[in-house]
Amino acid sequence: MADFNEPQVNEPATAKAPIWRPIVGAVAAVAVAFCGWSAWQYTQGNDPLAFLGSSAFQTVAETDDGAPQITTASDAAATTTTITVTADDVCAAAATLSFDGADVSVASDRVVAVISDGGIWIEQATTDGAAAMVEATARRAAALATWANGQGVGFKQVTWISEDANGAVRMVVRFACEGAPASGDTAALLSSASGYAISGNAFAELGSVAFAQTGGEAPSLPDAAEVPVIASKTADGEVLTETKATNRVVDENGDEVSSKSSVSGDDGNVTGDEGNSLSADDSGAVSADAASAQQADTVTVTITVDGSAAGAGSSSATLTLEPGATVYDALASAGVDYNAKSTGYGMYVSSIAGLAEKDHGSMSGWMYSVNGVTAGVSCSSYVLSDGDSIYWWYANVEY
Repeated sequence: MADFNEPQVNEPATAKAPIWRPIVGAVAAVAVAFCGWSAWQYTQGNDPLAFLGSSAFQTVAETDDGAPQITTASDAAATTTTITVTADDVCAAAATLSFDGADVSVASDRVVAVISDGGIWIEQATTDGAAAMVEATARRAAALATWANGQGVGFKQVTWISEDANGAVRMVVRFACEGAPASGDTAALLSSASGYAISGNAFAELGSVAFAQTGGEAPSLPDAAEVPVIASKTADGEVLTETKATNRVVDENGDEVSSKSSVSGDDGNVTGDEGNSLSADDSGAVSADAASAQQADTVTVTITVDGSAAGAGSSSATLTLEPGATVYDALASAGVDYNAKSTGYGMYVSSIAGLAEKDHGSMSGWMYSVNGVTAGVSCSSYVLSDGDSIYWWYANVEY
């Protein structure tokens, strides 16, 4: 029997680790490895939990406007829907425009629309007086810019070009689509425009107004050429009638198949390709008396070439031409040197008798009229009638 009064000596024993410790260590190692792999998957744009099912993981992305947009992993395989807006859609929108609660619409068949490089260009002939024209142009452009911004296709700007009956630009104004004004008077609208210009004729008719004749950056056409606006008042003034020339498109039998308004460029002798007009379809334009002219054996016309505005001379001639001859044919038969090139809209005359476009300013060049009326089609598309009087003159001279 042990003596409880004797001291007892405890022998050291070998320590045994708990069995759960290696399991925890293994799990921790796996977790660390999985986290590292998941981080790498994120950098590759992958979903590390995709094996659990497409609806098990969501990411939150910032949209362009900063608003959160929830996107599930299954969305990556979704079909993308492309929204498109056509020129016809723009013309239809023009017929529904309102500004600050007021109707500012214009019939869709009274405008020509072009969509290019994120922008919209509208061309409209208007016979309104200068004050009404300026107000309506500014309000329509602002209203269309607001409409364009709501289409969700990234339109950046809207340019509205108002012209007289002969195609001379009366006013052009451009608004950025984002933040386009929804109210305000004409002065306020023009001050918020990206740029605008009013012709000398129209501005002179306005009298005393609270805005300048031009402002901001000069608006350009789809080809980046500046919209041609004559800054000075001209002797002829504006043509505010419904007598604007039309392009009559005919088939191979000479029957008219359509008619579309056309606008002459600042040079007056060609539309379209030189960036002076938004209208197209100039493939078969003929004058009103073309049919009767083609019945005659010959066509006798007079032609005058006048470069006096630029210090050059003036000459005239009487020509006898074949039936169906055009203004271009008459120039080619007049015995003067000229340069011209073929475009998708007809022949474009760049110089006559050594006097070339832009020799006397960026807007200078040759224009033509027939019987005192500035034509709205290419010189190679205007078919002459017996007795016509052709007048070429060098215009918009700057010194």
